[in-house]
Amino acid sequence: MEEQILDEQIAQNIPTASHVHEIVQLMTNFINYLSVSLYESAFTKNHQDSYTTLHSIYDSVCLTPCMPPSLIDCEQFYQNIVYLVNVTYTDDPDYYTLKRSLRKYIIDLKYKITK
Repeated sequence: MEEQILDEQIAQNIPTASHVHEIVQLMTNFINYLSVSLYESAFTKNHQDSYTTLHSIYDSVCLTPCMPPSLIDCEQFYQNIVYLVNVTYTDDPDYYTLKRSLRKYIIDLKYKITK
């Protein structure tokens, strides 16, 4: 049954978990995590703008989930996460692992571009 569903998704060009780029998946995890961890009542206009920018980048990247996001999208996504740190409640080590993974990806991507 699962194979039939997978075949139908592939035939209809619906991305499956195995077809989603790792950084798009990481961004998805961030968006999900932030949706329950942000103190939106403490938002300033700049926090709201930052959160809106995160969603905008994510919405754009999700249009082609199999493709890696651009360096600019990754950097802006990361910068906005960093900006929101003072209104994000977390003691979850996974959050920091996600953050390090995104930062490492950006550094590696910059290295590949300059090489």
